[in-house]
Amino acid sequence: MAESLSVNFSALMESLTSSAPSKACPTAKEDTPSVENAMEREKQRVLQAPLNKSPTAPDATFPVDAFPKKIAEIAESFVENEGFNMDFLCASMLTVFATAMGNLWEVRFSATFHLSPIIYMVIIGPPSCGKTPPLRQVEKPLQELDMESDEAYRRARDEYDRISNMTTQKREQQHLELPKPPHHQELLVINTTIEQLFGILSHNPHGVLMFVNELNALVSNMNRYGKGSDEAYWLEFFDGNQVKYERKSNDEYISILHPYVSIIGGTQPGLLPKMFGGERANSGFTSRFLKVFPKITSMPRWKHGDMPQVYIDEWDRIIRQVDTMDHALDINGEIIPRSLEFSKKAKNILYDWEEHIAQKWNEADDYMQGVCGKLKTYVIRFCLILHVMRMVCRETSSEEIDELSAHAACRLADYFLMMDQRVNNLISKRPVDEVHQLFFDKLPKSFTTAEAISLGQLLDLSDRTVKRFLKDGVGIYLVKNRRGIYTKKDE
Repeated sequence: MAESLSVNFSALMESLTSSAPSKACPTAKEDTPSVENAMEREKQRVLQAPLNKSPTAPDATFPVDAFPKKIAEIAESFVENEGFNMDFLCASMLTVFATAMGNLWEVRFSATFHLSPIIYMVIIGPPSCGKTPPLRQVEKPLQELDMESDEAYRRARDEYDRISNMTTQKREQQHLELPKPPHHQELLVINTTIEQLFGILSHNPHGVLMFVNELNALVSNMNRYGKGSDEAYWLEFFDGNQVKYERKSNDEYISILHPYVSIIGGTQPGLLPKMFGGERANSGFTSRFLKVFPKITSMPRWKHGDMPQVYIDEWDRIIRQVDTMDHALDINGEIIPRSLEFSKKAKNILYDWEEHIAQKWNEADDYMQGVCGKLKTYVIRFCLILHVMRMVCRETSSEEIDELSAHAACRLADYFLMMDQRVNNLISKRPVDEVHQLFFDKLPKSFTTAEAISLGQLLDLSDRTVKRFLKDGVGIYLVKNRRGIYTKKDE
């Protein structure tokens, strides 16, 4: 078993370092530099980026340069040509890539600390701000893989039905055995229930990405069958622990040894207190979600240019390459993941970052302490995801996670810390950033919409931004007495 894994892994590394480079990307050159030279250039690029950027910076955006250069260029082209929000786009790319990895990979930080690249992601923004289009675009390779699996399943089902409908005598004459029924393979599931998910996972050991149109619906239905039932499953899914599902009504029993489920969904700022505040702030469930909450001040606009097809094709190639990598199986048919470990330099970077996050924890409230704790898990997962990204993009041939991947992972963790701070500011009845905080502080105890707009003009806030601030704040830090008249809530 171990020998089989070693052989497969070696073959993988050989294919990544010796195969001809893709010519789909416009930046590819005929004379491809060596992996070693590429690594050195990448090292200089990545290590020049700031580490531990202040999580309070109101203008901070997703650090796209933490991605390998090829993937960063794809993201930048989508933003430039399609008008996608960079934060929503990169969060979606991170989640989709992790799903393509699924149960085929794991990271070993210590003898007892092994993690799969599982991600729970929520993208947050007002209606019509462009949350969904980036996700729909970057998940297309998963959709196309599912369509191909659908066609293969239909062919297998037709053959199964054909043989099953034969008489025993006819099967014997044709030397055919009664086949096992085929199962549907899929990577992307939409708005499914926990009981349906168990059935899907039982036939999809690679793992799945669950897309939720409105994440609030998932949270609201969390306990449909009893207190804490669904939530307990989601907590176990997050850790990749064995889960068992049993329903006495139909004598159904399913056991999943290594479940892989990532989640991505969207929601609106006004729903955050209900979803992540109150009792849920201390449940452990909310802190497991990475949150993307960018500062949005205008509606997305159509672009006049066309997205180069080569970038779309390159993203498809990358996801397909990750999803279709060979993998070993144990004697029970379970996937043996390819396991990456850390270099000494990489671990030292993570130890330094842990000191940074420990200080944040000491200064934090209960909500942010939970976030800090889960980010220690996520930063290890980011190391794995980013390193495999670099392997696929031919920026490294190393079989161990190096300081470049660790550095980039820490930058991602700091970004998500900042995003969660924005969420916490809102659910704890505080405006989102320094400008809005100043605006809020300057407002009188009671005021009209017109008075708020006049004050906003002094702070260079547009009328639309002020109205959105008032709308999102009702029930959180504002009371709407009647139309056009508001009162600040007491602390």
